[in-house]
Amino acid sequence: MPELSGNPSSRAIESVYKENKRFVVIGLTGRTGSGCSTSAEILCGASIELPENAYAGITKNELRKHRIIKKFIGNRWQPFKCLQVRTVITRYILTLNFPEFCRFISDVIDREIPVVSETMKEIKEEYDKFHIEISKYLNSPETTLKEIEEKQDFAFALYFNRLPIFSNKIRDTLKKLSLDAYTKIYQRAGDNIRASGHANSSKFDDSKVFHFPRTINKIIKAAHHTARKNNESCFIVIDAIRNPYEAIFFKERYAGFYLVSINTENENRLTHLRSTHKFSESQIKELDEKEYPNKLIGYNKFISQNIQKCIEISDIHVHNPRKEQFNNVELKCQLAWYVSLIQHPGLVMPTSLESCMQIAYTVKQSSGCISRQVGAAVTDEEYSVKSVGWNNTPQGQVPCLLRNAEDLLLGQDTYAYSEYERNDSKFRETLHGKFNDLRKSNLLNGRNLSFCFKDLQNEIDGEKNQVHTRSLHAEENAFLQIAKHGGMKLRNGILFTTASPCELCSKKAYQLGISKIIYIDPYPGIATKHTLLVGSQSPELQLYRGAVGRAYHQLYQPIMPYKDELETLLSIPGNANKKAARTKILEKENTELREELERLKNQLAELQA
Repeated sequence: MPELSGNPSSRAIESVYKENKRFVVIGLTGRTGSGCSTSAEILCGASIELPENAYAGITKNELRKHRIIKKFIGNRWQPFKCLQVRTVITRYILTLNFPEFCRFISDVIDREIPVVSETMKEIKEEYDKFHIEISKYLNSPETTLKEIEEKQDFAFALYFNRLPIFSNKIRDTLKKLSLDAYTKIYQRAGDNIRASGHANSSKFDDSKVFHFPRTINKIIKAAHHTARKNNESCFIVIDAIRNPYEAIFFKERYAGFYLVSINTENENRLTHLRSTHKFSESQIKELDEKEYPNKLIGYNKFISQNIQKCIEISDIHVHNPRKEQFNNVELKCQLAWYVSLIQHPGLVMPTSLESCMQIAYTVKQSSGCISRQVGAAVTDEEYSVKSVGWNNTPQGQVPCLLRNAEDLLLGQDTYAYSEYERNDSKFRETLHGKFNDLRKSNLLNGRNLSFCFKDLQNEIDGEKNQVHTRSLHAEENAFLQIAKHGGMKLRNGILFTTASPCELCSKKAYQLGISKIIYIDPYPGIATKHTLLVGSQSPELQLYRGAVGRAYHQLYQPIMPYKDELETLLSIPGNANKKAARTKILEKENTELREELERLKNQLAELQA
């Protein structure tokens, strides 16, 4: 970026925005095939070229915003450095000696060790060199500032220059064993690292839960050190965050960290996996089960991939249309939009979609559900909000988050519990067997012992039935609020929801004549194919794109009013002469009064004469 001249005030403006331009970390998340790798490539490009007219379907005001973004980012584009998570996994793998690595491969893909060793021997010499070098690096002291800086210099070169190349060699060699060997090996190694801190051990060690993100954090610090040394900005993109607790780790440490989910329609994603990656149907099924697990229990929550949860907690949602293989214009425009706002908050206003989804995202915090919080907003076709809703018990009933198994067992706070819960012998027996000892556990450490009635009743009935839930869903709650308070037309309205509607809510939306449903995360059911895409008046389904939560405020809240910024930056003579103008007005009034007084004096003199 060219050095700006000007007066001290204009230079002060640049200082105000300096931190936004000096250090940014973007973590990408999304299902395999959605476009995380493509997004990382765009962010790491030496430049970004945006078309004057953006992309099809954009409104006139959004086009004007796009042109402001295009002009701004064209002048200030800063290439990101890509921190590939696979290279971090490679570093952990390289702590194993070569025979240990071959044994690990053999165990994961169920191939005999001699076959594995023979296939992998073409990279053995380079592998052994890296193994010795990394072992020495990990064991070297960090007692002096010089030693720390030397390790940071080594780490920067290792992770950003050398290991990406060697990781490609490992991938290409593993694929000679089987097409999915590389994916399986690295997924298993990633899970093992989260569990134990070692690539080849799945034994859970709770002290190592954040071992992996701490290593990534050290790499970020090494990159930041190198950037400061070279008097450069430090922009880093982490190409694949797949565990929500890792994302939370970085959110809590860096104000300049943004979790960005890259989303695409599932059919587009599947087509890409089949055509580009040559995945078979069984491989896709296995991949999806790995990335979108049905239910994670115990320590698996901390070590497993959970893309659904990562998308749910993302700060920014980018929609990758994947309409054409070599055309990423729409993706580029969205990435440029948010990189610009990161550097200059409030440069443009949020889109209508963002404003409405932010309302749905905010009201979900009112949910008392202990499983998942969902928010919804219903608007007319012009995005005027008509009602909001969140998943919660009917008004007048006590939310699950505020109820306590101990109170129910001891007969306390009886208003919060139903007659069935208080008096049914089978229910009481199940409740007692499940929670009586747990209520005395010191592991609670002051926590409220809430419980899910639906889960308990399904356990009694030996089935899985959603009808037992105490809560209304967010979407139906929003619909009912309109009816409850007098009613208004909903036909052709728009439903915003933080999770796509289930089968029951989909039918209600269809019956109400909702024309469009905008959602963040797909509901894992058959609502779309079975309910929403049937008939002659099916609503349009649209993946949400935009910022939500804290990012909405960070990106769209100006640091100072834009008028003040321009006046200060350019020294625009505004109302600096306000006092002089007021003085002139008063002088004019004074002159007029003097003239009037003189006229009256003359008139009086004439009368006296």
